[in-house]
Amino acid sequence: MTLFNQGNFTKARLEFKNVLQIDPKDANAYYMFGRIEEKDENWTKAYALHLRATELDPMHVDAQVHLGTIFALAGENEKALAAVDAAMNVKPDNPSAMVLKGFIKAKMGETDAAIDDVLAVIETDPANVEAASLLASLYADQGELARAIRIAKDSLARHTDRAASYLLLARIYAQADKHDEVVRVLSDLIRTKPEDLENRLHLVTYFQKQGDNDQAVQVLQQAIADLPESLDAKLALIALYKSQGVMDQAEAVLEQYAAEAPEHTKLKLELARHYLVSGRKVEADKTLSQVIELADRSADGLAARTIKASVMIKERALDEAVALLEEVLEADPKYKDALFVRAGLALVSDDPDKGIADLRTLLREDPSYVKAYRLKARAHLKKGEMALAKQSLEDAIKIRPEEVAANFELVQLLINTRDFDGAVGILQKMRRFAPGDIKVLQSLALVQEKLKRWDEVTNVAELLILKHPGSPVGYYYRGLSQLNRNMASSGIADFEKVLELQPNSIEALIGLAKGLFVLKKPEGALQRIEKVVEANPEHFAALNLKGEVLLSQKQWDLAEEAFRKALILRPEWSVPYRNLVNLNTLKGDQEGVLGLLEEGFEKTGDPVIGVDLANNYSRIGRRQSAIKIYQEILDKHPKHLLASNNLAMLLLNDELDQGGLDKALRLVEGFELSENPIILDTLGWVHLKRGEIDKALPILQRAARKGSGVPDIDYHLGVAYYRQGRMDSAKRHINTALATDKPFEGIEEAKRLLNKLQ
Repeated sequence: MTLFNQGNFTKARLEFKNVLQIDPKDANAYYMFGRIEEKDENWTKAYALHLRATELDPMHVDAQVHLGTIFALAGENEKALAAVDAAMNVKPDNPSAMVLKGFIKAKMGETDAAIDDVLAVIETDPANVEAASLLASLYADQGELARAIRIAKDSLARHTDRAASYLLLARIYAQADKHDEVVRVLSDLIRTKPEDLENRLHLVTYFQKQGDNDQAVQVLQQAIADLPESLDAKLALIALYKSQGVMDQAEAVLEQYAAEAPEHTKLKLELARHYLVSGRKVEADKTLSQVIELADRSADGLAARTIKASVMIKERALDEAVALLEEVLEADPKYKDALFVRAGLALVSDDPDKGIADLRTLLREDPSYVKAYRLKARAHLKKGEMALAKQSLEDAIKIRPEEVAANFELVQLLINTRDFDGAVGILQKMRRFAPGDIKVLQSLALVQEKLKRWDEVTNVAELLILKHPGSPVGYYYRGLSQLNRNMASSGIADFEKVLELQPNSIEALIGLAKGLFVLKKPEGALQRIEKVVEANPEHFAALNLKGEVLLSQKQWDLAEEAFRKALILRPEWSVPYRNLVNLNTLKGDQEGVLGLLEEGFEKTGDPVIGVDLANNYSRIGRRQSAIKIYQEILDKHPKHLLASNNLAMLLLNDELDQGGLDKALRLVEGFELSENPIILDTLGWVHLKRGEIDKALPILQRAARKGSGVPDIDYHLGVAYYRQGRMDSAKRHINTALATDKPFEGIEEAKRLLNKLQ
């Protein structure tokens, strides 16, 4: 407690930890530990500690008040009131609890009730600074500025040593547009404790808000003159120059200060960061190396190693990056930034499990590290663990609800898992703190489009046009909505507006072409596409679209010419290859189809073309070639469902040893979550081939329920029943398979088995 009262929070934290090691049920130690975390603004930790204190001692009034304060700051007004009530049940006249209750009521819009609560505190404790501050703020917010100023001045007169009293009066003067008075009060604050840089920064911030950057610079220059040993003052001036966009001035001052004090590695570290932002990697690397040499294993040395490692990862110097990170984590196994960078490296190196382990260690130390939750979500996505990825992003948003990046990543995950309603919910919440944000509105229009809620798409599109008239996005979504509501002519007009704003928009061109087709004007579609191609002969997407329109008109030669031109411009693009395959299929040229699939897969590596190629190989009896293609796809896309499914089935057609059966099982891991009958059938067939009839049968039964009419499924289910000794069921399903008159793998074996059963 003595250390805490002296402001030595680092040592006080250690002593409170020692208390809790001796007595893990000491409520007051948890409370004081929470107070320290509040000082560092570690709100998640502070909340947990205060909550534990109240669990151990529900009568701990101060812990209840601090817990209620955290709830109030987080917008959890009902929980905050519950904590206040718990405190006031013990001490009904506790001033802190009464002030907090007033604060909560003010947040809930009950201003008059809030004022009554605060006045009750002041009647019994006229010097209560929190009560005076809240009362002045409430009157100021009601427009009673003169009254608010009088209360704030009186509070300051009683507490001239308290920075918050100066700041309160300055804020109310600012609301009253009394510029000179704001400057006077903040200058008085500086004079009370001239060695406290924080006091000077309040005046700097005020000048910045007023747009008076020269005055802000002068305040910091005076701070540097008055506090020559203060690195933070120098760093604040550099940050000010950067915020003003005066990068040359920032760099000059930074280099000057770093040269004047070469032993101050913090300045060199800031200089290295500046060089990196400026793209000057050589200077950055040299400066970081100097910091590492000078600072060794101190905080700055560890920071320099971590920054250097992250640069090396971007340059693919992974071994050197690993070595630096290991040095950092050997010195401090819980060093957050190094754990974060090493987790990122694990993902780059395709080792998500290792990354997740590092991120869990990091988050145990700092549960509020939002970027760590986001990176953890990506690691889970890499493993296909959608639920865990979603949970990580939701954890990030709980900590920082208005963090745009985490919200957007969650929206994308929900879209990818086809939880469109969930995505709409998140986007609607984002509109509360970013009502006109174009990305939020665009994403909302996209999701509503996927849900085919065309009225909602129109509403969002209209809002986009209103808020962002110079953007093509609103016109595009309105056109799309009109096209899908049988208003093709209006839709075409909107797509034309998009092309006016963004002449190369392929999406608008596709929409326009569809609209003209609806109006039975295919020639008009071709002419409009040709107009785009004439304006931009290298518009490969427009050429491909031209080919698709010609293909729909059965103009084979002209369509092929358009697709070939698109491929000349973009040889690695798979779509024209798929269209050429479709064209040759329609023409009945199977040899041409195979050649195109081989060429397309070689040039593009597109797994869709690869699966089609492997299927063609299987059909003409080139099983080993098909297996090779599927393996190539899975080497690049380990989670590719169709390639895994088809390869497993191909392998099962051979007489496999245990190793082969194990490989087949690895290919189908996770298939039990599927609703696709073909996928379920493969999984069941793998288990059956492995002799695991109890596992195979329920899966094959599910497949049969979902995929009636697929002879392979009935055949496999019949075999399962046969192996289980249920001969009537076996006979029924094999009969069903053979009665379809569709060829399937194993048809001859099915006939032999049916004869045997009969």
